[in-house]
Formats: sequence, C-alpha cells, structure tokens
Amino acid sequence: MFFVSMINHQSVSGPKSAHWLSPVPTDLTLALGIVLVGWQAAAGSLPTQVQVAVFAALLAGAGVPHGALDHLIDEETAIRQKKSFSIIWFLAKYLLIVSVYGLIWLWVPAFCLGLFLIGSAWHFGETDIERVPPTPVWMFTRFVAGGFVLAFILLTHSAAVTPILERITQQNHLAMSVWQGFVTNEGIILPGWAILTVGLFGLALRVNHVAVDGIRLARLGVLLILCCYLPLLPAFGLYFGGWHALSSFCTIGTYLRQTGSSVRVIWHIWLKSLPFTGLALLGLALFGWFCRHWAPGWDPLPLVFIFLSLITLPHLSVMHDMNRRVF
Repeated sequence: MFFVSMINHQSVSGPKSAHWLSPVPTDLTLALGIVLVGWQAAAGSLPTQVQVAVFAALLAGAGVPHGALDHLIDEETAIRQKKSFSIIWFLAKYLLIVSVYGLIWLWVPAFCLGLFLIGSAWHFGETDIERVPPTPVWMFTRFVAGGFVLAFILLTHSAAVTPILERITQQNHLAMSVWQGFVTNEGIILPGWAILTVGLFGLALRVNHVAVDGIRLARLGVLLILCCYLPLLPAFGLYFGGWHALSSFCTIGTYLRQTGSSVRVIWHIWLKSLPFTGLALLGLALFGWFCRHWAPGWDPLPLVFIFLSLITLPHLSVMHDMNRRVF
C-alpha cells in the first residue's frame, strides 16, 4: 500500500498531542478488523446482523459524535480570534446549511453526491495527513490522498456500492456511466492514483519539509488492506468510525487544550459530544421517517449516506478552520 511507502524515519516534531503520543485507539480498530477478517475466513461470510451491528456501533459511537463537537471547536476558534461566540447563531447557520443542502438533494441528487464525494476526499485527506502547512502543494496532496482512500473503499466494494448509487442518484445516467467507467478501469485507476499520491507526497516534502508520522500512515495502510477483505458496511465503518473519527477526536482534544493519554482525551470529549450526538441521531430518525412516509420504496442504507452528507457539509468548514490552526 502506498501509505506504507510514505514512512518517514525522522522523529515527529511540532506540537505534541495525545494522538501522536499513543496509538492505542486505532490499534483497537486494527484488532477489530483482524477479528472480523478472521471470523469471515473461518465462517465463510460475516452474518448480516454482525455487519449491521459493527457499522451502526462505529457510526453512532464515533462517526456521528466526532462531528457533534463542532460548536466547541467554533467557540474555541472565536476565543483565539478574540471574537464573540453565540451558540444560537452557530446552530442557526448549521441548520440552514443542512436544510438547504437537503432540499438540493431532492432536486439534483447526482450533483449533491458528487459534492459529497469531493468534500469527503478533502476531509479524509486533511485528517489522515495531519500537521502539514496549508501550502498549495500540501493541500493538493491531501485532497488526492483522501480521494484515493475513498476510491479504494468504494471500488473494492463496487458490487455493493453500485445499487446504492443507483438508488441515491435515482439511476442518473451520467453519474452511473462515470461510476461504471471507474469500475471497469479499477485495475488502472487505483494503482495510478496510488503512484500519483506517492509522487505528490514526495514533492510536498521537498517543497515544504515536515516530519511525518510514518508508523501511523503504515497503520492506515494495514487498515485499508483489512477493509478490502470485508463487506462494505464493516469496511466503511472501520475507516470512518474506527480511524477517521478517532483521529479527529484526538486532534480536537488537542485544539480544545485537553491533556492526558489519547484514550482519556477521547473519552472526555466524547462525553461532551453526547447532547448533539443525540440530536443528530434524532434527526436521522426523523429524516428516515419522513423518507419512509414520502418515499416508501427507498431502502434505509442510501438514507444513511445522504444523512452523513447533510451533516458533513458544515462540519468540513469547522474542521478545516481548526486544522489550519493546529499546524
């Protein structure tokens, strides 16, 4: 995997955080991935109930909560900028963005799907390649790297992804043609994308040299390998909840000036996320009820990914502003 080849043997420099000091949370994710792959190898397949349970637990336990801290991040940013912060104004903006984006989903779902994938690629890359300067070469490298991770997960599960995309896009001809082109040329696209990412990473290091936590990137490589042997739901759950969200928790904890081991930091701020996590999950339940009532033919899985896109859009801006200040 290309992440393994990125290992930088220099010591990590820059601001210390619990995330860099202790890999325990993501090691637990790797352990869960190994157990699931072993179970699948022994039994021939993972029971559907297990797949759904793992996905739901990682989504509700880490994926959604890491985005339920946006108000605390925004408040901390306002404090650092010596500006006032209003939770009412913050929530009003958040709900307005989600509502408008939700309406656009009803009109042009294929466009919204593309916007969601592009935003996710940037967001994943920004989290996976952390503490680098916000220069053009590093920003582009992050975007390409995040796009590779997303493409890798989707294309290695194309049989399961295709019907979901058909439902989400309402069988939009252009969107499905583009997707089928990716699926058909997967053997060229993924290796080529990996080579491009490695090349950009090397270029970025030459232009703006920073110390990189290569061991952490190697762990990510191992996780992606495990994911390609698992069905879509646990694979996506392991990366999104077990890697991306946990990594974000530690970075957020550092930004909010939390101290201690990574486990302690995650636990402390996870508790702070509970009120808005509850509201987000309630919103998902209401969103599901609305779609079930007005579009009874829709299955729940596409609805979950649409819901993730709705709460991700405002989350991207908050996290990007934070990450620019962490370096």
